[in-house]
Amino acid sequence: MPKLSERHALTVRRSLLAFAAAAAVSGVLSGLSRLGIAAAWGSELAPLHGGLFVLGFFGTVISLERAVALGRAWGYAAPSCSALAALALLARARWAAWPALFGALALVALNVAIVRKQAEPFTRMMLLGSLVLLAGNALFAAGFPVFQVVWTWIAFFVLTIAAERLELSRLAQTPRWAGHLLTSCAYALAVSACARALGSAAAGRALGVTLALIGTWQLCFDLARRTARLPGLPRFVALGVLLGAAWLVVAGTLVAGFDVPAAGPRYDAALHAVLVGYVVSMVFAHAPIILPAVTRVRFPFHALLYVPLATLHLSLALRLTGDLSDQTALRGAGASGNAAALILYVLTVGWLKRR
Repeated sequence: MPKLSERHALTVRRSLLAFAAAAAVSGVLSGLSRLGIAAAWGSELAPLHGGLFVLGFFGTVISLERAVALGRAWGYAAPSCSALAALALLARARWAAWPALFGALALVALNVAIVRKQAEPFTRMMLLGSLVLLAGNALFAAGFPVFQVVWTWIAFFVLTIAAERLELSRLAQTPRWAGHLLTSCAYALAVSACARALGSAAAGRALGVTLALIGTWQLCFDLARRTARLPGLPRFVALGVLLGAAWLVVAGTLVAGFDVPAAGPRYDAALHAVLVGYVVSMVFAHAPIILPAVTRVRFPFHALLYVPLATLHLSLALRLTGDLSDQTALRGAGASGNAAALILYVLTVGWLKRR
């Protein structure tokens, strides 16, 4: 298969990232609207909050990173389908789930090609994550509600991030048994997430235990334990990774401790401990490395990046406090802080690039 020229590839990448950014903004507004905040801007999008963030933003960004890693023109089908799914959601099209399904199928093919080039535990784990995403999106297209399907989406994120950290753990000379342990947890997570999406309450508790184990593994064996001692960007990345892993332990504990309901404060706490505490923290940590690789837009590291990172985690702690104590005002303040952290991060990156 042919490769895109560098100029055309950059145009495609930046266009897809622009779609992903639009989906993220819409997702933030819709999420705030669900809590009674910014209702004037996002009330019509409130039911689409999860889909916009998971399929439109994260699905596009992760697929795009994998397409860049493969370096083939056909690999861009996966992020393109995810971006189309976001546009269809915004247009309230009934067929919005189908581009998401095709995007997941394309991502599976993309990861298969990568495994054939580099058959390593971490590439197989990424393939496993994309298979779980495919299963979840197939259920979504079949009409399953988001509160069931979301567990497969969560497993996809966790497996993809854990695979990338497993790749780096080779630099930390991680014991072989620890690598086998993480691989076993990955398969357990995939199975329990699919079973939970199909309605098994027992699988939900197993899912929570597995999430907590993966978070604990990262706290114990991740390369970030060493790079946290280094100055500058390595320390920033390490802190974002370790804080995210800690939130994954919290999320797993919450899910294992009680069967998460379909809605309400406990649902909000469990999901956002993963999606904000773990996934967004990892995005904040790795963006200074991934964005230049994908877009060829470089910006220097600056200590100001700690401001949105701290805002993210402090506001999430406030949000979960409000969720678990059933205090609506705290939950709303924490959610607003989560949105503010995203805005601060984008503004900080833009300012650093202008410098």
